[in-house]
Amino acid sequence: MDRRYMWKLSSGKVIEDELYKLGRELEFEHAVHSFILDIDDELVADCFTKTELREIELTPIPEVPELSDEVNNFLGKFIGKTNLKEIQQLIKELSFGIDYDSEKHHDMDYICLALHALIREIESGKITEANLENWFNCHVWSMVFDHAFENIKAISVIRGESTSVSTATRKNKKTKRKLGDRRKIGRRGDWILRAVGNVDKNEFGAGEAGKGWVDQYGTKYLREGGLKLPKVLKDMLLNLMEKICWNDEARKKIQTVGIIHGGLMMTIAYIDNPMGYICRLRRSDLMEVPDVAEKFESILTILASVLNIKVRFIILLDMFYIQSSDVFVNLVCSPRDDKDRPKKWTD
Repeated sequence: MDRRYMWKLSSGKVIEDELYKLGRELEFEHAVHSFILDIDDELVADCFTKTELREIELTPIPEVPELSDEVNNFLGKFIGKTNLKEIQQLIKELSFGIDYDSEKHHDMDYICLALHALIREIESGKITEANLENWFNCHVWSMVFDHAFENIKAISVIRGESTSVSTATRKNKKTKRKLGDRRKIGRRGDWILRAVGNVDKNEFGAGEAGKGWVDQYGTKYLREGGLKLPKVLKDMLLNLMEKICWNDEARKKIQTVGIIHGGLMMTIAYIDNPMGYICRLRRSDLMEVPDVAEKFESILTILASVLNIKVRFIILLDMFYIQSSDVFVNLVCSPRDDKDRPKKWTD
């Protein structure tokens, strides 16, 4: 790696050096081996002072969009509601009927659809049972997540243990294959948010699911939330950065987003490239889908978070595509200026 491009803190400490030293000491695979910086990880945090950690945390992040006032006000109508019959009546009153316009009303209609589906699950009593992963995906997460993106023609939520094209591309770039050798495949995810089309395979996010939640120290959370998912999100991020020719200003606006959900619990992971060769991992607080009427309001935070993710993706789409007559066309960047790109990325 070229030291000119490394992330140097005000104290003079170079983050790449610290992660490299930590990686040499570890006897197991860790995100630092991919130069992914997770300051919530105690092993990583111990490499820096409190002042340095604060500087890392405050280094500007990609734009965090606000939801529209219309959507915020719509969600606000359900705040404090715990009577399921009253919520159903409110959904009925707020429905758009024959006046529904996808461009104007989709997000609010999605909110109603998700709330209505959740009410049915709570009333059935099955949401509190020990269900399998696929049950949660079908009955909860497809309604909470997938349907939010139905009005975006350029991207699709691909479920069913799909493999990441971005990871496969990175693996095959490094491999000299002989005639007849099979192409290496990418890592599998429970879902991947991918551009629609046969040629362009841009990927913007991924998710990992589980049938249950223990805590943030559970094996699945540590393996997938701390290693597997961040590595996939990094591959996606680097692929997008390459598409914009490693332009320094543009790449700081790009981030990829992942969701980890186990049972009814959910957290969001964000990967960006603030400086140098480092990909920074940030996480949201834990959120919970309610299983009883008394906790119903907690779903509003999740729906707002999903719609916020959607706005982030729309910003990315505006960077990579132009829309003409309902057809999205990939924007082609000018030839790469090598001075904008670090000389080598290590995964």
